[in-house]
Amino acid sequence: MKKKSNEDIKVYCEEHFDKLPEMPFLEYPFEGELLNLIKENNLFKQEYYYIQKGESYAFFVVYHNRMDILTFGKMSLYYPVKVIGFPCSLSCPGYATNDEKFMLDYIKTIKGAKLVLNVSNPIAHGSYVIGETLPTCMVDLTCGNEGQSYGTAEDYFKSFRSSYRRRIRLAIKACADLEIKKNPKDGRVYDLYRNTYEKSGYKLERLEPGFFEKAEADKLVFYRGDKPIGFVMLKGVGNQLIFMFCGMDYSQETTDLYYFMIYNIIKYAVENKFKSIDLGQTSEETKMKFGAVLDKKYFYANHTNCLLNTAIKLGKGILEYRYRFPDYRVFKEEREENESIVF
Repeated sequence: MKKKSNEDIKVYCEEHFDKLPEMPFLEYPFEGELLNLIKENNLFKQEYYYIQKGESYAFFVVYHNRMDILTFGKMSLYYPVKVIGFPCSLSCPGYATNDEKFMLDYIKTIKGAKLVLNVSNPIAHGSYVIGETLPTCMVDLTCGNEGQSYGTAEDYFKSFRSSYRRRIRLAIKACADLEIKKNPKDGRVYDLYRNTYEKSGYKLERLEPGFFEKAEADKLVFYRGDKPIGFVMLKGVGNQLIFMFCGMDYSQETTDLYYFMIYNIIKYAVENKFKSIDLGQTSEETKMKFGAVLDKKYFYANHTNCLLNTAIKLGKGILEYRYRFPDYRVFKEEREENESIVF
């Protein structure tokens, strides 16, 4: 489907990414193969937009969701929302543009409630409401003035204060009986994903089993005996490792298990020479204890109905994700001696 506005804006809106014009400016995660796989395995209605006017352009994904707009509050209120976001809960935005104002001008014309997620540097723009959403947890795996990568995971953890190293050692000891398998063909992995999805307080969309079977990403699955009790799904993009998904068996003791899983993500990243890790959103405090720093993310919200848009502005405080965490001092000060750590 192709539409053209009366302002000479070229607008392409398709329900399948492959029907859009070629867009050489798109990079991961906006790859046709990945978007097609998500289309098959995310049951929400999805639309793909490409708009252009002169030198300005934008691509964005819209998926239709009946979501709890009070997710971060104490109550629930489900409402149909058109979400401009990447439709599989990654911490990246669901758009690519060289002119954010141009894109927002157009999105505002889409009828109903719109929510643009995971914005890094929001701009004040007309009737849009701007608020904070879940931050992304980022781990820097470079050291020294030249930005060199750590040689081993042990080298990275040597930079931690002793109390944080001790907690990681305890988790490793508690999980000493686990076997880690890479990319096993085991349908039970999806059950672990469903467990974590159902337990999550921030549900957006749920993927179907085909995504986990076909996605080009590594799965590390943690077995106790012949039973999988946890997994992580990882994707390398350039010098960065993306922590995509995880799942756990909550009949097990999961605190040490989760620590052990994060430890193995970092170990995997260092061994494969990545310079940073996107550890995703949620569980911020645990990830901060592994050296992650919080990269703030924001949302734009808008409704075409003026009264409802005013209500959004007045209720901004209950839409936002508010957080305040302790100032974890994970890394040793330079004046402290260089202690070793044995895992």
